[in-house]
Amino acid sequence: MVELAAIAQTGLYYSADPFDRQRYAQVGEVAEQLRALVTAGPVPELGRLVDPEGGHATPKVDARGAVFDAEGRLLMTRERSDGLWTLPGGWCDVLEPPTTNVLREIREEGGVEARLLRVAAVLDREVRGHQPPLPVHVYKLFFVCEEVSRGGALDAKEILEVGWFDPDDLPPLSTARILPDEIAICVAAWRDPSLPTVVD
Repeated sequence: MVELAAIAQTGLYYSADPFDRQRYAQVGEVAEQLRALVTAGPVPELGRLVDPEGGHATPKVDARGAVFDAEGRLLMTRERSDGLWTLPGGWCDVLEPPTTNVLREIREEGGVEARLLRVAAVLDREVRGHQPPLPVHVYKLFFVCEEVSRGGALDAKEILEVGWFDPDDLPPLSTARILPDEIAICVAAWRDPSLPTVVD
C-alpha cells in the first residue's frame, strides 16, 4: 500500500506524459482504497501517504541517542503515549542536521546535555520489524553519546519520567520506537568504538 502510494507520488512528480500521469493517479487512488479497507474508524485524508509535500517520495528519518554516563548506564525516557521506555529522540526536523536534532531531543526529553561520539547504526524500520507498521517508510539513525551534565527541564507533554539503566537490565521497551537488538548495537558500539557502523 505504501509502496503503491510512493510509486504514484514519484511518477506524478516526474512524468509529463498525460497518459502516464493518469495511470499514476489511478495507482494513487488504488493505494487510498486499500488503506481505507484496513483503516478502522473514519478514514482520514489518504492522499500523499508517503510525503505530504509531494515530489519524489523518500523515507522519513528518526534519530535516537544512546547516552551513557560514567558508570556505563544508559539514559532512557518513558513515553507518555504508551507508558513504555525508549532512547530519547524522534523525527528529524527540516533544516536541522541529524546531529543537532538528536542532541536537542536528548536535552528536551532527557534533561541531559550530551556529547556526540559516533554513529552506531543506520537502520530500516521495516527491515527491523517494528510494530505496528507505519504508513511511511522510516530510516532510524542511532548515535552513541556520553553525558556531559544532567538536571535540565523535561518536555512533560511527551515524557513521564527519565531513568538511567544497566544495559543488561532494561525496563519494558516501547517497541514501536526501539527494539532490544537496536539497543544491543548501541551498547556494543559504546563498549568497542572500533566496531563498524551497522547499516541495513
